[in-house]
Amino acid sequence: MEKISLKERFSYGLGDLACNLMFQLITAYLMFFYTDVAGIGLGAISLIMLVARVVDAVTDPMMGVVIDKTHTKWGKARPYVLWMAVPFGIISASMFLVPNFGGTGKFIYALITYILFCIVYTALNIPYSTMLSCMTDDVSDRLSFNMFKSLGASLGGFIVMGATLTLVGMIGQGDQKKGFFGTVVLYAAVGILLLMICFKNTRERIIPETEKDSVAGAIKVAAKNKYWLLLCGITFFTFAGMILKNQSTMYYAKYYLNNEGIASLLMTIPTLLSFLMAFVIPTLAKKIGKRNCILSGGLATIAGNLVVLISKTNLAGILAGTVLCGIGLGLGMGVTFVMGAETVDYSEWQTGRRPQGIMTALMGFGVKLSMAMSGVVGAQILKFGGYVENSVQTEGALRAIQMNYIWIPVIFFIVVVILSLFYDLDKKYEKILAEIHERRN
Repeated sequence: MEKISLKERFSYGLGDLACNLMFQLITAYLMFFYTDVAGIGLGAISLIMLVARVVDAVTDPMMGVVIDKTHTKWGKARPYVLWMAVPFGIISASMFLVPNFGGTGKFIYALITYILFCIVYTALNIPYSTMLSCMTDDVSDRLSFNMFKSLGASLGGFIVMGATLTLVGMIGQGDQKKGFFGTVVLYAAVGILLLMICFKNTRERIIPETEKDSVAGAIKVAAKNKYWLLLCGITFFTFAGMILKNQSTMYYAKYYLNNEGIASLLMTIPTLLSFLMAFVIPTLAKKIGKRNCILSGGLATIAGNLVVLISKTNLAGILAGTVLCGIGLGLGMGVTFVMGAETVDYSEWQTGRRPQGIMTALMGFGVKLSMAMSGVVGAQILKFGGYVENSVQTEGALRAIQMNYIWIPVIFFIVVVILSLFYDLDKKYEKILAEIHERRN
């Protein structure tokens, strides 16, 4: 078996660092940027999110099929990491520019740039995630690649949560519009460089025949895979809970705790813990199973949110609950992409087909749907509660903020726990993989 270098594993992780500089920025700050900086209304934001998801419903499956039909000297998925690097940086920066177009003009500009970002992110992140099932099928190597992927994602989140508001203040000197734009330009430049390093130093080793299935045919193969369906649900509700909590943190700190400065700490703690836990996840996953990591993580996240709830405005209690949430998220999100690669193997064992592109794409679409649902649900709850930006909030608005920050994430992670109870691929995977190798040989 070919020995995979530390350089390649590290370089693969840099790709998720690049992606998460923008993904985490958007989940944590875009809604706040739209309402309190750009001055776009909550109803308009909901419409932007919904329209973008309609576009994703077309582009995500299409990208999956494109990957499955791609055949280049660089592989099936890896070339798109190179081709999309520069467009990804440019469009990301464009989203945080506030042109002087008036209310309607700003809404149209935000709608166009957000949709363009979603298209480019699809063309970059779905191939990047698909690479995990293309580089190796060795369980230990996949866990190692995934460890560096998780480290990259957590480091990206840690940088964004910990440094963004500081950079906005330093660059903007009191002008948040200028500060946000300058910060994103910096993140985008770094992201482009990291993606190019990721492309240069990685390699695809599992190159199946170019899939001949149509979109419908590939989806039909995926739909027969009960473990993939369960994992799609687990991933959807995990990201929905995380995103809604992240995007609500600024509101919770600013209006519920009357301490806007604490927002960075509340968002940094979970990303720091996820970073640290990435080192132990491979060993833990082998010892207790990947499903049990998801299950334990969901329970810890629920408990952490409830600790925050009963702490009210007590900072020590809130920080303790946030730590518990961070441990839970690190446990759950640290194994989902390895499990995704294993469900691709299961489809090959089950049907003889390996539509890895479409399966990864539809899981990615689920994450984007979770972004949309979190954005729409969060905005509508704030609107229903009577939220008014940059004002003293009513009791109803404060309850709405608390609902977004605590109660809805708790409900989502209860669903994650229930779904994980039905996932038992861990027990069968070694036998399935041995049979796949036998067939290939």
